[in-house]
Amino acid sequence: MAMRLQELHPALVHFPITLLPVAVGADALGKLTGSASLLRIGKVGIALAAGSAVVSAVAGLIAQEEVKAEGAAHDLLVTHRNLNIALVGVALLMARHRARRRRPSFRYLATGAAGIGLMSYTSYLGGHMVYEYGVGVVAADGADGRPPELRLAEARAVAEAAIEDLRTGARHVMEDFAAGEVVPWLSRAESAPELRQPG
Repeated sequence: MAMRLQELHPALVHFPITLLPVAVGADALGKLTGSASLLRIGKVGIALAAGSAVVSAVAGLIAQEEVKAEGAAHDLLVTHRNLNIALVGVALLMARHRARRRRPSFRYLATGAAGIGLMSYTSYLGGHMVYEYGVGVVAADGADGRPPELRLAEARAVAEAAIEDLRTGARHVMEDFAAGEVVPWLSRAESAPELRQPG
């Protein structure tokens, strides 16, 4: 059994999920202790976190075109995607900022801590899509058709599907933004009633 195209994204997201806290944590400890090794880990780590976030985001755009997501599941997907696009931008700016400085600033560390918090929330949204709504799960009819399996013999078909998914996924991002759908899961009470209920 081979991995399917939409399964590439959840396989890749663990890199930025791990690397961002490691980079920010190493930089925070390095700033406190003056450790050159920790500061070096922080500087290299944020570059790796940003790079892996870009790769994960590309895989996410492809995945969204291979799955079924309607109603509340669609709102979750759009919110998860758009918050992660913002997070990728923050990670890239952090990597650029950190590459130019020997030591991290307190503002940089605060931004990193906020980014870790946002990433934790968007990860929850991604898991909620799968475990609550079956998005991307073939057995739950949450996949759009039969996404191609990642097999060497199918390399051309997988590449063609991925390119088409990227093209369509980028178009869907623009269409959703144009329609005012930025974080619909958070803005529509009927999608997430539990978020609107007091304590």
